[in-house]
Parts: sequence; C-alpha cells; structure tokens
Amino acid sequence: MEDYLTTTINLLKSKNYVNLTIVLGNESCDLDSAVSALVYACFLHWQHQNMKCKVCTRTKRDDSTYKDDIFVAMFDVDRRDYALKTEVAYCFKEHGINEKLLLFRDDIDIKALVSEERTSIVLVDHHVLSRKFEFLAPHVTEIIDHRPIDNSNWRYRDDVRSTIETVGSCCTLVSQRIRDLCGLMGKEGFFHDFAVCTDLLHGVIILDTVNFSKDIKKATPHDEVTVEFLEGILKLIDFETERKSKLDRLVASRSDVSSLNAEQLLRKDLKIVGDVFIPSFPILVEEFLKKPNALEAVNEALGLRGCSLALLLGMDLKLGIRRDGAIFGPSDKSDALLKLLQEWSSPCLQLSPESTSGWHYFKQLNLSASRKQYISPINEFLKNYKE
Repeated sequence: MEDYLTTTINLLKSKNYVNLTIVLGNESCDLDSAVSALVYACFLHWQHQNMKCKVCTRTKRDDSTYKDDIFVAMFDVDRRDYALKTEVAYCFKEHGINEKLLLFRDDIDIKALVSEERTSIVLVDHHVLSRKFEFLAPHVTEIIDHRPIDNSNWRYRDDVRSTIETVGSCCTLVSQRIRDLCGLMGKEGFFHDFAVCTDLLHGVIILDTVNFSKDIKKATPHDEVTVEFLEGILKLIDFETERKSKLDRLVASRSDVSSLNAEQLLRKDLKIVGDVFIPSFPILVEEFLKKPNALEAVNEALGLRGCSLALLLGMDLKLGIRRDGAIFGPSDKSDALLKLLQEWSSPCLQLSPESTSGWHYFKQLNLSASRKQYISPINEFLKNYKE
C-alpha cells in the first residue's frame, strides 16, 4: 500500500502521467466513504498494472521518460479537517497508512485537472454531486453507491458504469465489484496482494451494519456473504471475536469527540442538501447542545454555508442504540420540515418531538434510519416548500 501511495502521489505532483482517474468519496468523508475510495483506487492501479502488456512494451520504451496511467483516491474534505474524522484517522493509522500520502480536496485544483481532458472521475458512496462539484458530471465514468437511486439528479453520460444497490455498506459493493473484475481478468490475487485493503473492507462492513445488529437492521444478505468471503481471505480463526473486537475499536474511535468543540463537531460529518445543513454526530444531539456555544456555532455555520435550515442528527451506541435530532431555522420553515418528516412513510422515521424553545427536538424511534433516509424527504421539501 505504501509503495502504491508514494508512487502515485509523486507522479500526480509532477504531472508525470498520461491519464488520471480520481476516485471521489462523499462530502461526509466517513469511514465507509474513505475506505471505499482508497481501496477502489488501489484496485484500479493493481488492475492496470496486471493488464498492460509490460513484456511487449519494455523493449520499446525509455523508462526515464515513460508515462503511465495513475489512479488516486481523493477525500472530499480539507486536509486540516482530517483529524475531525476520528475513526478514519484511527483506522488508517492502525493499518500503517501515512496521512501525508493521502490526497484531500484542497491539495489539488480538480477543476483545472478535468479541464485538461485527461481526467476521469469515479464516484463511490454517493451518486449525487455536491454543488461545488457539479462540474464533474461530464467526467464521471463509474459510480458505486448503496443509496436509493435519485434519478432527479442524474446528469451523467449514458455510458457511465453504475453499481447501485441498497446494502448496509458501500464497501460491500466495492468488494463485489473487485471480485467481479478479478473474475473477468482470471486473476484472484488483489485481496491477497493487498491484505490491508481486505482487512479495511471487512472492518467497515462490520461497523456499518453494527456487526449485523438486529436492532439496526441495516445488514443485507449481500453484506453477510461479502464479510464471509473476506473472512475466508483473512483466515480468521475466531471470526465472532474478531468482529466484536473491530466493532468496539471503531465505535470507540468514532465516538471519541471529547477534544472537539461544537464548531468542529458540526464539520466532522457534514452533508448539505439545497440550503439544508445536515451534520451527523457520533453522540446524541442533546449531548451536543450541552457543549459551550453550541447554538452560536449552529447559527454561524448556517451563515457561513448560506443555509437557512439545520437538521442535526445524533446517534449513541454506548447504552444500546439511541437516535435523536433537532431542526433549527425560521419557525414557519422548520415547522413545515418537521411535519413532513413526521408524515414521511418510506421509511417511517418514527419521530417523537419534545417541547423546546426556539427549535424542534425529537427522539427517533426507527433505529435503523440513518441520514440517508432523510435525503428523499428533504428533497421533496425543497421542491414543494413556498416561502
């Protein structure tokens, strides 16, 4: 992994390549997104190296001037915010991945790169581009995502290769895509050659499904089959103990936000839909609101991002699974959003509002519904709400 990252980042900085493929994760840069991007970029590099005819070209090229295609993962977060992604930083460090060799959105001018017409984009863990990256749509060549498909925002070329299936973790689909392509190549070595990638994929699926929790109900048969396949590669002796150990370590690293202030927590895992600011916390919202200057931080974030509403979503796993949320913004608009969320039925979010002053707070009784399940009702709200 280190050789791949070192070589690729050096070629990118020196522009010593023919074609560039950027594998782009989503703007929350959570562990599923980060690992999906990194592993798939690493696989595309491995695939390219195994498919090109080195023997045929070796005698006809000058290695001092020879240029190759490169494949890099880009995390949709500024480098300074990497430390806020506590579970990502912990997991990568645990696997010996040097953050200096990673690529963040402020490390390159992606608009300039795609204008050179040598750059392709692969989207993982999302298929709706954020507003700042809408210009990338014509350059997207492949999509791998586990969200329900949003056709209203589909602006890609007809020949885009898409793998979209509602499963517990995008890493499940990345694993399957790699298996399928390895099968077509007649080479099964990637999962063995890059055991770090195999272990990363395994850990993320365990985390995203909360070790196949019956309460969360996020796991699908596809997730289970994939985890069993990865465990066969990893040759785990006691897979149940290993699964529990990984879940405990990753949950602890994600929940360790004691050093983060309110403003940092709002940036830790953030998605913006239209003018709705939607941070997700690894703690309950009621705990976030106890932090110093929490309300001031929410109002400042709305102003900085040009948003009118904030929908805060919290989850806690310490004493069983608990979820809650809060809506901040103009009373008429926040009232209307809460009403729509309460009435939404696919799926029913099972919100239980509690009286507050100046904002809406609610407990979420549907424990399996994550932020993904809020996106469709929010899009519906933005389409129909009249000021």
